[in-house]
Amino acid sequence: MALANKGDVKGAKAELAALVPLKANPKVMLLDGNDYPASALLQIADDLLQGEIALAASDTKTAIAKFEAAVAGQDLLPYTEPPFWYYPTRQSLGDALLKSGKAKEAQAVFEKDLQQYPHNGWSTSGLIAALEAQGNKAEADMHREHFKPMWQFADVELKGSRISGPPT
Repeated sequence: MALANKGDVKGAKAELAALVPLKANPKVMLLDGNDYPASALLQIADDLLQGEIALAASDTKTAIAKFEAAVAGQDLLPYTEPPFWYYPTRQSLGDALLKSGKAKEAQAVFEKDLQQYPHNGWSTSGLIAALEAQGNKAEADMHREHFKPMWQFADVELKGSRISGPPT
């Protein structure tokens, strides 16, 4: 994912090629069970990486489809604390929707994520960006006020639902 976000599509594809055989590895399949969904986690990782590669290659249609698959996979994971997957995959989907000019759809994705993960700063930041892209300044400002206390001690300034692309 880091390689894709740095624009190294070739390197990211090489990492994806290394991931694919793990999905069918018998040792991984032994981990599958009620306590640990190993193959489901590898599929989410695969979908996310393919989405990142597509996004780096400016193929937002494929990126959105892969991120939708990752969201669907994450939604099927059993509840546990901490969660099996380390971040809400809707953040990647919402970001790709915004980049493709689908701000209303992105808004719905971020709102759905905030139903499951209330007060999530990353998703709130994405929601603000989606509302601003639609020209809904009043609602964006309302969420911005809600965002301030939840992000007040962070050492990263957000401009969306995630940090992506090369540092500026």
